[in-house]
Amino acid sequence: MFARIAHVAIYTESYPKMADFYKTIFGMKQITSGMADDAGQRRSDLGHISDGTIGLALLRRNPGIRSGLDHFGFDVKDIQTALDRIAKSYPDTLVKRDLGDVVPFANVRIQDPVGVHIDLSQQGAPNVREGYTEERWDQPRHFNHIALRALKPSLLAEFYKQIFELQEVEAVKEQVCLSDGKNYLVIRPCHTSSYTTMQEGLDHIGFKVEDLNQAKKDLDDIGVALPQSAPTKVAGRRFGDITRKDLEACAAGKYGIADPDGVLLHLSD
Repeated sequence: MFARIAHVAIYTESYPKMADFYKTIFGMKQITSGMADDAGQRRSDLGHISDGTIGLALLRRNPGIRSGLDHFGFDVKDIQTALDRIAKSYPDTLVKRDLGDVVPFANVRIQDPVGVHIDLSQQGAPNVREGYTEERWDQPRHFNHIALRALKPSLLAEFYKQIFELQEVEAVKEQVCLSDGKNYLVIRPCHTSSYTTMQEGLDHIGFKVEDLNQAKKDLDDIGVALPQSAPTKVAGRRFGDITRKDLEACAAGKYGIADPDGVLLHLSD
């Protein structure tokens, strides 16, 4: 494949509680070091974590930045080829070519047609370092999909097919499911059921687990062992039942929950 999904970023007020959640529930491991703490000091014990294929950056939220899912990224065979395709077919796309030396994954950042930020990287390029240069591994619990929303999913899907050569594998109830060969990009239609479903952009992330019932038990257990890292229940709050029903209607998963910060997660086995 020309491209693979290799990076997801979440902005958070608390790195420790979020890192503990993803490490405990999904077995993710730290692959970079030197992220800044709340005092601005770089620490070796703060860094991106990974499921072996996709790196998850839990970034410190600064003023003016919303908490939650922020962007994702692709590792591509050749960045310039991707940029040439963008210039030809999507000439109005914003492209930032220098992300500075604090980004251990990407060299270039672009926007897709609905405004989602996408980081681009390739092996051997500047900035790509530490765990992002090392051999990948398989583990029982891992990323399965990233879900976006768009007013016209099929049009957005064309962007990802043309630029990144993702393959369409399934379309269910106006949802388009694309694959990089291992993970999926699901593009869901916007609708008026709730506030969040009207917005274009990132919607949720999904994980594959070896046993859904065991994963549910682990989610209950972490609330006792590490209360600060307990998952957020979706149903029961304002719009919660609507949100849960809509989340579980995504074609790529079965069970909806949210992480300690409220980022929506969709699990399947």
